[in-house]
Formats: sequence, structure tokens, C-alpha cells
Amino acid sequence: MAYTTSDYFPFLVRQFHHETGWNECNSYATFCRASKAILDFSIPYGLSVSTGRRVGSNLSSQLVFSMVPSSASSIGYLAASRPLFSIMPAQTAASSGEQNLGSNVVRAASFPSLAVPTLSDILSNPKADARDGKLSRQQQIQDELDSQDLLQNIRAGVWRCNWRTSDYLSRADYAGEYLAVAQLYPSLATITGSYVERRSATSELTISGVSVAGAQPDLQFILQHAVDRRRWSSEGVFGTSGRLLGLRGLYNFGDVAEGQAVGDSAGRGRISAGGEVYFGAQEASGGMSVGMRYRDGQPLLSELTCVLNPIMGHVSLALTRELRSRMCAAARYDFNAFSLSSELAVGVEWQLDQNSIVKARWSDSQGLRCLVDTRLNNMVFSMGLDLHGDLAPTLATTGIKRFVRSFGLQFQWFL
Repeated sequence: MAYTTSDYFPFLVRQFHHETGWNECNSYATFCRASKAILDFSIPYGLSVSTGRRVGSNLSSQLVFSMVPSSASSIGYLAASRPLFSIMPAQTAASSGEQNLGSNVVRAASFPSLAVPTLSDILSNPKADARDGKLSRQQQIQDELDSQDLLQNIRAGVWRCNWRTSDYLSRADYAGEYLAVAQLYPSLATITGSYVERRSATSELTISGVSVAGAQPDLQFILQHAVDRRRWSSEGVFGTSGRLLGLRGLYNFGDVAEGQAVGDSAGRGRISAGGEVYFGAQEASGGMSVGMRYRDGQPLLSELTCVLNPIMGHVSLALTRELRSRMCAAARYDFNAFSLSSELAVGVEWQLDQNSIVKARWSDSQGLRCLVDTRLNNMVFSMGLDLHGDLAPTLATTGIKRFVRSFGLQFQWFL
């Protein structure tokens, strides 16, 4: 069943990874994230309203009320070892400056009593006030910046984080930092949860599970252990469903020194290679895939990926290109050598202004999908539309009602 999910908890998880220096994009699991963010984005289903707020320095809550379908309503809590994002009041002053933190240029508003920390201040004490639950000056500054760019942080530019293999100020040892999240779906008698723990400066453990009560109770877990050495990364996966075992790996060619941007000092691009292999003991079946990726940042960001699944005879070619600072387009061609079937998909993401984002994607098999996101103060409104691909037979046989496959509205409040 398709249903609408809130963006609040996923954003907190990404922020946790960023603040603890974990590059979630340097993994084969996110090998094609740039193109997927533009071509495989989800839209709201039915009508849903959600709220997300920090109820304590290290505790956040999320409530999702879905009117259609009603079974998607849920309540959840997220706890972390360090304070995470909290929405800050909008600034009445329009004046702003720029502070260069490493390789990133971020906007910093003028504060009456807060000063923007320098790079040396952040590096000298990266875990300041995180354990005792107090909000450090760095955290308050970051919350204000994230509040200003709330819509962009949760919706736009997810493909942007995939442009860098090292985009973090420090690789200090964050061993012991953790994040735990649980979500309850009352009408489905289902609980989902995840636990993330930094085991060392280069490793992370993730345990995810789902528990279903009722006439046919079920309990499933997925355990993942990832290692990130910048130049290469690996990940082992075990799942109780089907007794699945898997291994992923990624290797980056060229210079991957800390703080380096997409291209190296000579302006050349970077090539990455990766693959995965998995085996299901219950069904005695397995699979594998291999991929190559070329990424360049001169003068505009671009990425070309090729993923091959030799067992299924499937090959996927994707090109992602930044057309200008607030617009990115992508195209993907999928072909299966056994069935001789193919699919072409194209899409674009356009940030009209600070508070409006438009996404559109078309494929010859799935039709047209559109998403419009608008921010009004602390509320994000989303409207999605999904149209059939083969319009002529649809209109002739089933009428205009089947012209629209799906339509949804979503209201998200960040308190």
C-alpha cells in the first residue's frame, strides 16, 4: 500500500550523519542517488498532515495524521546522543552575510547576541556541549541556518550531497554517538524502528526492524555494518527475511583528500567503481551488480553512471547535469537483454525561489509525475500529481477519471 511519509525524521538522520562526520553518500547503496533524487521522487498520496518538533534537547517527536488512507497515520519518537535540529524563529531583519566554512559557502543571518563561529572554533571542540544536552553556539548557528533553508534541506538538492566524497569539517572519533527512532502505526498494529551507532571514526552500525501484531505476527530485522575509509568503503548486510546475506563495496580513484571538492586540483573529474553481491539462504537464490561512475565539477556539476546486473541481464545508464545553480536535470535509459524491453526517463528539479521547488519526471512506461513544494513560515505544503503514460487507450476505455493515476496533498509543520 502506498502512503505518505514525513520528511522530519529522515532529515534528522541526515543531520546526525553530517554532524558526526559520516558521509552517507560514499557508499554503493547511494551510488545513483543523484539521478534517483530527480527521477524517482515520491509524491503525497491522499491527504496527510504531520508535525515534527523537538520536545527535549535530545528528543524529537513526529505525528502523522493521514485522512486518505487512514491506515497510514502514525506517531514516532527519535532520540540521539547529541542535540539535533530545532526550528528557529524567522528573522525580521533581511540583512545577511556569508561565512566560508571549509569548502562550503553558507548564508549566515545577523544575530543580536550570536557570532558566527570560525573554522578553528569548530575544529577545536567539535563535540562541545553535545553530551550534556546543552545547545552550543555552533548548534544554535546551525539551527538558524537550517531553519532559513528548511525547504531546501528536506526536499531540494538531495542530489547535491552526492557530488562530494568528503564534505565534512572533521573526522574526529565520534565512537559511541547514537540515534534511535521508533514509529507506531496503530491501525496496522505495526512498529518500525532503527538504531544507528558510530562504532569508530570510520565505522557505523545500523539495526532496523519491523514488528507486526495480529493474527499473523511477524518480526524482521536488518543489520548493516559500514566502513568508510574515504578512498574505499564497504558494507555488510544481514536480513532475517529470507536469511539474506550481502556485501557492498565502493572504490574512488584519484585524490580524495579531506575537504576536497568534486574535481581534483587540476580540474579533472573523478571515477568511482563499486559492486554488490547478495545471497538468500531461504530461497537459495542470489544476485549481484557492478557499476561505474564519472563525476565532474567543472564548470557545472555533472555525473554519469552505468550499473550492470549480469544475472538479470539489466543495464542502466543515467546522466545528471546541473544546468544552473538552482536547476538540475537527469535522464536514464534502462535495457534488459533477455526480454529486450527498455525504458527512458527524464526529469528536472527547479528551485524557483527560496520557498518554492518544482519537480517533474516523465517515463514512457510510468507517465508524467509532478511535485510542487511551497514553504509558508514553519509549514511546508506539497502537492503531487501522477498521470498515466499511455493516455489514448486510457481515455478511450475508462474515461477521464483514469487519466489521473494519483493525486495527493501534504501539510508538514515544523514546531
